[in-house]
Parts: sequence; structure tokens; C-alpha cells
Amino acid sequence: MVYAISGVLTVAVEGQSLAISPEQAVWLPTGLRHRVGSLLGAEFRSLWIAHEVGQRLPQSPTVVGVSPLLRALIVEAAEIEDQEDGDGYAGRVTALILDQLQRAPPLAGALPWPRNGALGTLCETLYADPTDERGPEDWGRELGMSGRTLARRFEGELGMSLRSWRRRL
Repeated sequence: MVYAISGVLTVAVEGQSLAISPEQAVWLPTGLRHRVGSLLGAEFRSLWIAHEVGQRLPQSPTVVGVSPLLRALIVEAAEIEDQEDGDGYAGRVTALILDQLQRAPPLAGALPWPRNGALGTLCETLYADPTDERGPEDWGRELGMSGRTLARRFEGELGMSLRSWRRRL
């Protein structure tokens, strides 16, 4: 599981790329090739969950909501990672994390993110300044393509229009 303690992470998996905030995490089943990036200096934690235990979690990449309790448990797990577990505390924290992950609501509203290139530049700029009012024609000129080409590429790669993406941002 990948979780942004602060900032925004980009997670690329199975031909899609997502941007997640500290209110979200991405569950990645065992064995999936993925790439995690930081947008504007995010701090993140990863939880590595044994395959046998992870069988009770979704079998495909899933964005989930992170409750305040789950956030606190993730932070605690990272802090006690290398400590001895003589009294079973780490095991109890782990059990609570697994319980919270099973209860975490799947979210359909994760922000799709371009894999790279001109659309990545556009999205990073808008993320840094959501009040930027330039439309497809303006962005197309800046990125060396027509507004229609930009709109088609955006829709094709992200599955939504620039306007819809900005609204979700």
C-alpha cells in the first residue's frame, strides 16, 4: 500500500497513473509492477503486506479513503518498524491496519495523472496553480499543438476532458 503523509503522490500501475492526496492511499496487490513519484515534494509511507494476508484485500489496484485512525496507524507502524516486538505491540498495530484496510471505502474519484510529456507539464502547472484560467487553445499553443489535438490527447490518456479534470483537481 502506498500512502502520502503530505503532498501528492503519483502512482503508475497497469497502464494508468493516479495522483493521490493524504486522504487517499493506493492498495497494490502482490507482484504488480508499479512506479511511485512525488509531486512537489510529497512525503510517503509504503506498507508491505504478506501475500497470504493480502488475499482478504482487493485483487486489483484500488484507491481507498484513509481515515484519521488508519493514518495514525501507518505513521506508528513506520516509527516502530525496526524495534523489537517483545510485548506484541507491533502485531497489534499490524492487525489494526489490516482491519482498517478491509473497512476502507474504495474511491472512484482519484485524479488521473498523465504518464509524462507535455500533458504532465500541463497538469503539474495546474496543480501548482489551480486558478490558472488558460484553456485548451492557450495550452495547445504553449505546448506546440493545436487546442483540438491537446483536447484529444488529454481525453485519450486521462479519460476525461481538461475541464472535467480541472474540476476534480
